[in-house]
Amino acid sequence: MERPADAAAQWPRIATLQLNLNSGRWRPLTEGYGFLAPLAAATLVAARTMPTLAPVFAILGGAIALAFRDPERDITQRADAVLSPADGRVLRVSVEFDDYWQTEMTEIAIFLALQDVHVQRIPLTGEVVAQVRKAGGYKPAMTEAATHGNNQLATYIETDLGPCTVTQISGLVARRIVTWSQVGDHVEQGDRLGMIKFGSQVTLRVRTSMNVRVAAGDRVTGGLTVIAEV
Repeated sequence: MERPADAAAQWPRIATLQLNLNSGRWRPLTEGYGFLAPLAAATLVAARTMPTLAPVFAILGGAIALAFRDPERDITQRADAVLSPADGRVLRVSVEFDDYWQTEMTEIAIFLALQDVHVQRIPLTGEVVAQVRKAGGYKPAMTEAATHGNNQLATYIETDLGPCTVTQISGLVARRIVTWSQVGDHVEQGDRLGMIKFGSQVTLRVRTSMNVRVAAGDRVTGGLTVIAEV
């Protein structure tokens, strides 16, 4: 059966929309479909049957949409600096032994509150040489216990400034860690690495010889804040 002329005319637009939604810019939003679609439906149903509940579903949907936002950023790459991998507040700066690189590294732990952007970015240009998932619990993300005991995904990047580890860590509410990079990928500083769904923690490890430019309590912005430099 032949499609009506007006329907056929819409096909290029539909194809373009699908392509755009699958692009890097819109990936966080598509990750949220499983939460946002049911809430949107619940809001519409409640508006007809239980009007007093409709604002509750709408507000909850708005809060979740806020967590899945991914603003475009004008990122200036720097060969001598490490950019923050996440938005949030610095919890601590310490020296830890990295099992993959088999050396001590400076670790900067960042706490992401529910209102922070939950997309993580690549701190240094390089090659992804390994990714390791570790099953764990769901302790509050602002604790040190979460750093070592929660569900997490570590991405190891070989860079011109030495080894680098970015670890995405789930929190009390977060239940899924998403990555958009694979072993063997060449990644550019500021590229989108992945996202953690809802409140969480991200740790960054770099060489101990680097000069760390942040301290506990500082606010940082993914892809923009210089977190360490040569």
